[in-house]
Amino acid sequence: MAKYIDLRCDFGFKFCMQDETVMKSFLNAILEDETEKITSVKFENVEMPRTIKEQRGVSFDLLCTTERGETILIEMQNSSQKFFKTRAMFYVHNLMRKQIVRGDKWEKMEKDIARIFGIFILGEGNKYLTKAITRTSVFDRDELTEFWDRNHNFFLSLPKFTFNKENLTSKNIWLHFLKNLGSMDRISPSVYERADEGLLKLLEKANVAALSEEEYDLYEASMKALEDEIDMEEHGYKRGLKHHAIEVAQKMLQHNKPIEEIILFSGLTKEEIEAL
Repeated sequence: MAKYIDLRCDFGFKFCMQDETVMKSFLNAILEDETEKITSVKFENVEMPRTIKEQRGVSFDLLCTTERGETILIEMQNSSQKFFKTRAMFYVHNLMRKQIVRGDKWEKMEKDIARIFGIFILGEGNKYLTKAITRTSVFDRDELTEFWDRNHNFFLSLPKFTFNKENLTSKNIWLHFLKNLGSMDRISPSVYERADEGLLKLLEKANVAALSEEEYDLYEASMKALEDEIDMEEHGYKRGLKHHAIEVAQKMLQHNKPIEEIILFSGLTKEEIEAL
């Protein structure tokens, strides 16, 4: 059986998911009944404010824009993050702020801002949610009706997800893959008959044997950071984060990767990387 990339690590998630066919499949599964079918995706990697990215653990940000101009922020977190709900809302509200040009007067706005969907994928270290999918938006607390429709958020708690082979929806199949792709023996054979073009492309990209030597080195470094991070969470330790970030950065420097990519993968500042 082929060995596949674990999507929980930074490199694995970016390498596999930053593909239009794969991402369209994922978004249409997760956002089903929330928006019209997504037919195109534009990727924009966003550098979040340094105060937020410091010591954030194993995580990854991906900003997608749909054909209709809707914005989708995706973040993967495996370690426990303090005030993670506040962090998530900070990201979303920051995107809202960027949609409104500074100095514009409200009365001159011809239409409301495009909708923003926040998708937050939470791993083993995040134990604050009680169900696999938590959906949030702005509600009228008395009428229990939606007060404002410009932002919907989805918190996907992979540890809470239990696969039911009798319920082969696209959403359940995708959560099953996200949780288990690095351990293919856990994936139910029944899902392959229902795999769409995006999931088949995911399996193609995620095949470890197809990685170049350079890509494999980066994947190993990212997996080591993930495993050590999860291990530290289990033992209650917070040490070692900077060491692993440096390890990833050094691997990428050896392969002459652009400084922007090294910042994205390692979480280090430009100054820290140049010092290496």
